[in-house]
Amino acid sequence: MTSQFAHFNLKRFLAPRFWPTWLGLGVMWLAAQLPYTTQLWLGRQIGKLAFHLLKHKRHVAQVNVALCFPTLTEDERTQLVKETFHSVGIGIIEAGFSWWGSDRRLRTLAHIEGAEHVTKAFEQGNGILLLGAHYTSLLMCGRLMAFEVPFNAVAKRAHNPLFDAVLNYYRRKHFDGLINHTNMRGMLKALKQNKACWYAPDQDLGYESTVFAPFMGMQAATLTATARIARATNTAIIPIDFERLPNQQGYHVRFRPAIEGFPTGDDVADATTINAAIEEQVKRAPNQYLWIHRRFKSQPDHKSPYE
Repeated sequence: MTSQFAHFNLKRFLAPRFWPTWLGLGVMWLAAQLPYTTQLWLGRQIGKLAFHLLKHKRHVAQVNVALCFPTLTEDERTQLVKETFHSVGIGIIEAGFSWWGSDRRLRTLAHIEGAEHVTKAFEQGNGILLLGAHYTSLLMCGRLMAFEVPFNAVAKRAHNPLFDAVLNYYRRKHFDGLINHTNMRGMLKALKQNKACWYAPDQDLGYESTVFAPFMGMQAATLTATARIARATNTAIIPIDFERLPNQQGYHVRFRPAIEGFPTGDDVADATTINAAIEEQVKRAPNQYLWIHRRFKSQPDHKSPYE
């Protein structure tokens, strides 16, 4: 494992406060060496444990599922929340596999569809905004997507500085580049150079630079940045779907056709279009979406449903 960090400044993270994180990373590295079916099993066990231990995250997921799936029975909602935690647990193990798994092992799991839409968009010469979302298979599918399409990852910092450093180390290793989510200038520069940027605008970042638009039947604070970027660069907006397939078949990465007639100049209409594109995949595999995020914490009446 040490050789994997030949260009990584380990000395910054030798203090005792980082030892639990190192232990976790060590477990992730060991898990990445296991057969794929065993990794999935281990991830589910982690998810089952997290469901019982992480009461706050469980409450958030329960509220989200109740808001977005009002027609489900209470038992069905509980089952969906449990399956969400199982998916989150698997996502943790997948993260290590995406970092330390060989290209040979990972390529066998990749099922990529719609790459011709990306090729067509590159031919137009205005760059591509790959519109993603926070699916639990995000890290694994990002690695698999890079086999087909070179791209810059647009991301925000993780709270744990050691985990953030490791995460960004492998993003830089496997992707074309890394752009902080607040670095609008960096995104615009990459797009104007006809590069692709992978961007997931489906988290609630508060009231600033957002409008309220429908998402899964709720009003959600939605960033206006997607439309502003498209307006400034005339870039293509291509939705991408990530899905963990059943029966250990691997992962489906789907590039959809570029969104037509976007942006319109109406911030709410444009935000609604973006949310609808994400919602399509969420409904296809609802247990694989990151329901533990407080997606609806910002509301028009300033009353959070999680309180």
